[in-house]
Amino acid sequence: MKLKTFITVHPNVFYPSVTAVSSLFSFTMTPSFIPLTLTLATLLLYGPILFNRPRSFVHTPLLWVLLILCGSVARLVPTLNALSTPSTSVAVLMCTTAFASALAILAVFLDVVIRARTGAIQAVLFPAIWATLWVTTSRLPLGRLTSWSPVVGFHSYGWMAPWIGPGGYDWLVAAWAVVISQTAGLWYMGSPESDEELSTTRAHKKAPGSFGTFILAFLLTVLAIPAFLMSSLPLPVNPPGIITPFTVGCALPPFTRHRNTSPTLDDYINEIRSLPHATNTLILWPEGALSFHSLSERNSVFKDIQEKIPNNNNYWAVSFDETILNTADNSSHTSLSRTGVALLTNSTDVPPVYYKRNLVPIAESFPLTPGSSPPPLYTIQLQHPKGINKPDWGPPPDFTRSLTLTASICLDFAMPSPFQDLESMPALILAPARTWDSAIGVRMWEEVKQRANEIGSLALWCDGGKGGVSGVAGSGYNEIFQVGEGSWSRTIGIKYPFTADRTFYARWGDAFVFGASWLFVIGPPCGLFRSTFVASLRLRLHDPTPARSTAQPSSSAGATRGLSSDLIGNPRPRERNSAVSSSLDCFQFITSDDLPIQLDDSPQHRSDSLPTEFPSHPFATPIPPSAANPISLRIGGSLVHYFLHSLARLKSFTRTLLRKRLRQHRSPSTNTSQSHPVFVNKRNIRTSFQPVAYHCVDTRELSASSSLTEILPASSLQELSSAPPSPSWLSRNLPGHTPRISERESSPVPSPVSPPEVSASASNSLLPSSGTRKCVCSKSSDLNDSQPSPASVFPVRPEWDSTHSKENLPGPHEPPLLFKSPESGLPSSQADFHSTAKHPLTASNLSNRDFQSGPASLPHNLLPLLNTMDFTGKQAAEVVDFGGEVDYSNYRWFDNPPPKQPPPPQSVGTPYVPLPNVIEQNEAFEFALSAAPNVLYARYKQYGQLGVLAWCSEFGELIDNLKELGFNGNMFVTTRTQALRTCEELLKLTKHNLDLKMQIIVMYLSSQVARLRRFLDGDRSWDDYPEPSFPDYKKYVGAGEGG
Repeated sequence: MKLKTFITVHPNVFYPSVTAVSSLFSFTMTPSFIPLTLTLATLLLYGPILFNRPRSFVHTPLLWVLLILCGSVARLVPTLNALSTPSTSVAVLMCTTAFASALAILAVFLDVVIRARTGAIQAVLFPAIWATLWVTTSRLPLGRLTSWSPVVGFHSYGWMAPWIGPGGYDWLVAAWAVVISQTAGLWYMGSPESDEELSTTRAHKKAPGSFGTFILAFLLTVLAIPAFLMSSLPLPVNPPGIITPFTVGCALPPFTRHRNTSPTLDDYINEIRSLPHATNTLILWPEGALSFHSLSERNSVFKDIQEKIPNNNNYWAVSFDETILNTADNSSHTSLSRTGVALLTNSTDVPPVYYKRNLVPIAESFPLTPGSSPPPLYTIQLQHPKGINKPDWGPPPDFTRSLTLTASICLDFAMPSPFQDLESMPALILAPARTWDSAIGVRMWEEVKQRANEIGSLALWCDGGKGGVSGVAGSGYNEIFQVGEGSWSRTIGIKYPFTADRTFYARWGDAFVFGASWLFVIGPPCGLFRSTFVASLRLRLHDPTPARSTAQPSSSAGATRGLSSDLIGNPRPRERNSAVSSSLDCFQFITSDDLPIQLDDSPQHRSDSLPTEFPSHPFATPIPPSAANPISLRIGGSLVHYFLHSLARLKSFTRTLLRKRLRQHRSPSTNTSQSHPVFVNKRNIRTSFQPVAYHCVDTRELSASSSLTEILPASSLQELSSAPPSPSWLSRNLPGHTPRISERESSPVPSPVSPPEVSASASNSLLPSSGTRKCVCSKSSDLNDSQPSPASVFPVRPEWDSTHSKENLPGPHEPPLLFKSPESGLPSSQADFHSTAKHPLTASNLSNRDFQSGPASLPHNLLPLLNTMDFTGKQAAEVVDFGGEVDYSNYRWFDNPPPKQPPPPQSVGTPYVPLPNVIEQNEAFEFALSAAPNVLYARYKQYGQLGVLAWCSEFGELIDNLKELGFNGNMFVTTRTQALRTCEELLKLTKHNLDLKMQIIVMYLSSQVARLRRFLDGDRSWDDYPEPSFPDYKKYVGAGEGG
């Protein structure tokens, strides 16, 4: 079974299965951009099927349960030790996963419903819904830890962090999911051009929705380009004129040293003293490093620590847990516990303190009390390092540099915009933490890195948990410095002078993403992404089509929908339908009455279900002024409209009549209406008329047909239909009895030119007249103008009868002709053919002349043709047999073949003549390449191995210039040959004549030769490179142990 067939037959099996597999890779502790996008794209493909099927109430909960299970399995191991018991941890994990999965399904449901109700484009609607949903839920206690938001894998959009923040990344995930789902949907549905049921014009139309998706994909691609152009490296630590070197570190005493359940104060102090000392150093302690039970105890310990700090250029950021008396509640004398961090130095008496504001639910929310104050902004003064003069370090009189610091603790970084209350941007963020699993530590490290990049700062992360990670994050620092226990320190560079201006996201937060995403949905800039429904059905007059009575005939098929015309033909707005909601005034409602056909299965013709009018045509046959009722109109609601409509119709009639007369005077020998069949326009207003007679044909008397090629030219046969009507059609439209005369008022109006058709009656007029009966019919019928009348006509060229004279042509006041009988005494059957070969046929001139019989005056080969033609049993799709085949017995084939065309001359290209400077360049390169081995050996003799290393750099520059010469198309074959020969000589010299002990030089020289060879002959492989020979390390290890 093919994949498309399987998806069509089992959508409720395929899409949930794909979603389950992709969610196992998406819902890890560090969700990645690509797996999360694929999962969301699968849900978008499954959404319309899921919510538009009758059993959606069954499959939706199943999908929800599937997402809960897959999300819980992916995060099960890191969560088991989160709380006191594993069962409680698993229960909390499943609850949070269920909540996030329900929100994701809700977002897909809203996308399906809103697009179905309003026709909004998914390319802008769903990203707005998705970003809004997770920006809103990120304010919950767990922040962004439970959201379907990426934390890794979006390096191409990392440069946008100071502008869009995490909400922008949610929008990007949803946007790419829309692009992928729309592309997969096009693959599944197939190209519109392959659908045979669509017309050519419709098949080549481009849906606005797919165009919007293309624009969205183009925008996403363009946004990823700057990441490849911008540098992602951190700042260097020198020179001090523009860079402020600052040493930071983390105090993590290993268990092998303190041998206690947890490190003590002395363990931390001894660990800091073991680190290398440097000027301007800051050491961060992990979360909850010390515990205090009163304020006096805390202040006493802080004072002891300040005394042990080496000098006033060092700073210790100490994190602690304290349990103190709640001074806000004096009546109950309760205590409160909280976690904080204090910045200590030996030059301050009262250190700045920050308390953790966001606590882990259940695990910390019950025993601890969250802080209420935002992170402080503290400024420290950095002294000049050794070796740098004071004036070169800072301005007088202190000659110091200022550096601003702030702090947040662990889960604070999972919240959006934790530093939005700061008035300026900090240079460094202190981030102590203590996680219970390495996967949790990595996730929090990614969150810290995002928060630092969003505000354009650096963060010092120090995780004291088991398997915790530590390092400096942000501003180009992306790698973890250390995993697990062990103190460390490193020097970082901070731009000087430091600009404290806040980033765009730090100022506005997620409001920009929220506003911009919805502005694309409902605002003016989204004109490119307008929906197909709005773009195609919105009217200038926002009026829906009113419902009409079923008794009233449908309007003309050619009329403009949504508008009705007044009595003089001008469009006017229809009346509003009060039953339609006012909220949908900008859309057009199409009912069954607006369609040109009836939407029923009845096979019978009904005159009231057919169009009753045709638009006027400039080449219509003029109406004789002697008609009983020359102007037919529908009575309006007032005499004014009636008079205006009559006047307009009279003007149209007069203008057409004058145009016809002028055309006849200009070309009297040609009748423009001869090549155009004309249908009689019938009206519902009754009138009296004279009955007309025409022949009815008995299908049983029809005989076999013969070829018309003997009497008719090929040009005339091309205009005849090759499929005569069937006997069933003749029996329906040509009754065998004389109907009673029905009187109707008739007023023909100018009618459009119809495509050429073969007339059944015209064909019948060519048959023998024996047994033919005459019947009297009216000029009007119950059929509509849009359908061919029983006496359909076909055009006959005037060349059929060269004996026709100009005076026999109808005058401007003569009625149009339909089976007009000649004045001569020809038989009726022959006369009919004679008249139809000259004029276009109408039904009106049968009322003035009767068919007469007389001697035959037809060509001698016409009567056998008429007697042998067979019209019985012919269907529309069959091939008509016109008689015998053409005799080619004496025809000599291929006697006069066409002359052979001479072969085209071969184009001779202009020979390449190199310029003088190109010749000089190639000669210079040949000389340099031929002398390269000698130069290398000379450098080796003069400077030894270092001379070879320096020559390799010069040879690399030569290779670059040689490649540029080749890219410009100016390299000669001799130059390429010399270059390949030089590579071989260099390798031979290296292996046999140069004693290179430093293997890195050998490898460097070999790489340069390989680079040149790849450019000159990339398809060939060489095996003549020298093999590096490294010394045996065991000899040196043994020598060291022996010493």
